[in-house]
Amino acid sequence: MEMEEIVEEETSGKHENMVEITVKTIGPARPSRLHVPSSIKKFQLPQSTSQWKKKLYSFLRNRMKLPDIVLMAIFSLGLKAWALIILWFTLAPIAHKLDLGPLYILGTGFCLIFLNLGRRQPGDVSAYSIFNEDFRELPGTLNADAIDRDIRTGQF
Repeated sequence: MEMEEIVEEETSGKHENMVEITVKTIGPARPSRLHVPSSIKKFQLPQSTSQWKKKLYSFLRNRMKLPDIVLMAIFSLGLKAWALIILWFTLAPIAHKLDLGPLYILGTGFCLIFLNLGRRQPGDVSAYSIFNEDFRELPGTLNADAIDRDIRTGQF
């Protein structure tokens, strides 16, 4: 409280005590800036990088003034990935001219999904085994046993 004042006033012959309070609100505390060393923020190529990648990195960073996040995205992809990206952008106008643009996009999406599923090695846990530790049948699962049971009990 900044100010507290008791004032006596006369109102219609009666004396009343009045209290006037002024409260100064203080805004939320400002968070302190997290100090991140500049060596962490900068993208650096590994020492084993080939000479042509070092020259390309130097050109893109010093001449083109690309930010570190863009350089990180460029150099984190392998040569095979860049070849596929260039191939995709090369085939996109052809698909557009043949009025197959939406199918090209959908096909790309399905390819990305199925090619990135990967292979599960023996002994690896699956999502099913993580959420169903006892390997019991989940409620609502439709299988031959459930259909057979429904037919036999007359519920089908």
